[in-house]
Amino acid sequence: MFDRDNLLRRAELLRRQKRFKDAEREVGVVLQSDPEDVEALIILGHCKIDTKQFEEATTILKQCLQYESNKDYVFYLLAFTCYQQSDNKTALTYLHEALSIFPYNPGYFALAAHIHLDDKDYEKALLAADSGLVIDAENVSCLNARSSALFRLNKKEAAHETIQEALSLDPENYITHTNYGWHHLEKGRHKEAANFFREALRINPNYAYAKQGYKASLKSKLIFYRWLLQGNLWLSRQKKNFRLGMILGIWLLVVGIDTAGDNTPLQFICELVMILYFAVVVFSWLGSSLANLYLLTTKHGHYILTNQEKWSARMVGLSLLTGFILLFSLQHLGASYLIVPAIVASFSIVFNEMDFPIRPFRPKGRVLFSHIILTIGLLCCLLACFNLTLASGLASGYGLFFLGFIWSGSVRNTL
Repeated sequence: MFDRDNLLRRAELLRRQKRFKDAEREVGVVLQSDPEDVEALIILGHCKIDTKQFEEATTILKQCLQYESNKDYVFYLLAFTCYQQSDNKTALTYLHEALSIFPYNPGYFALAAHIHLDDKDYEKALLAADSGLVIDAENVSCLNARSSALFRLNKKEAAHETIQEALSLDPENYITHTNYGWHHLEKGRHKEAANFFREALRINPNYAYAKQGYKASLKSKLIFYRWLLQGNLWLSRQKKNFRLGMILGIWLLVVGIDTAGDNTPLQFICELVMILYFAVVVFSWLGSSLANLYLLTTKHGHYILTNQEKWSARMVGLSLLTGFILLFSLQHLGASYLIVPAIVASFSIVFNEMDFPIRPFRPKGRVLFSHIILTIGLLCCLLACFNLTLASGLASGYGLFFLGFIWSGSVRNTL
């Protein structure tokens, strides 16, 4: 005998157990009887979200609204789907609809808070989290969002108290442990951070944000990476316009100092500033890969690093080593030949943007750009063996491409 309610209860239970195919099969029985059953469609849409089939999920959830346009939970799921695809503006629009229908679900405010955190609008994130906690003072998702917002607003004591409360309410919440780990990292306590990340990964071994934090805590044993991480974390707390303005401002300042220093007593200071600036830029690109190279020598590195990170680290190390060997090998031939070790060493930055294993006929975007630069550089090195004049001319073009590659990447990472 057909029992709709029992089938839907089973389907939701199966979904929570991550048995998505079985859940969809139970829902399918209900939809065969009534294709417009909104509750069944919601469970089906939820399964699609859980399996990251976001386009199908969006289609199903919009279909729900055709049959029942005042369903707040459907708007919430649409918002969550957009959030998972980094479409925060549309996600907030859907959340506004959900809250206008039912403003008493703390989960809706928690999602709004996390979206505002992504947008680095920490005041709005704190307001949304507090609004959710008014409804449910023990909502762990709101507490996590609140602690993150407070920390970004430099209210560290309040952030610490909030995250302690979240941990006491749910000691097995891997998101809370991960947030605690990142808070310790931002304070420079990489050993304490590693403990919290390990606990988060014990609870959920597949949580990417905890893996990222654990890798950062292990690499923070290297002092240069620790400084780089602290700088990146500080920069990430700033608003987008400030970050972009700072990068452009530093560049203009360096160019201005260099111009003013020509043929003056300030020449030495200007050259020192340029060297320091260049070192910061290089380490901002290579710091993580060099730290990954260090991790490959540890017992944890082979397990925590992805294949992409392993190969990228190896290729960065190989290009730098080859560049230094060529530098000492070719310096007796004259300064003109030093373009070869310089280009080979510069490949270390290019390898940061490449996918491994390399697929030469299917790259897109910056990966394609990196393939083009690598090809030009290799051609330049080959030409240097036969015609140094042509190689020098091509090296100038390579240099322009390379600078554009670096600066476009810096701006992209800042936005």
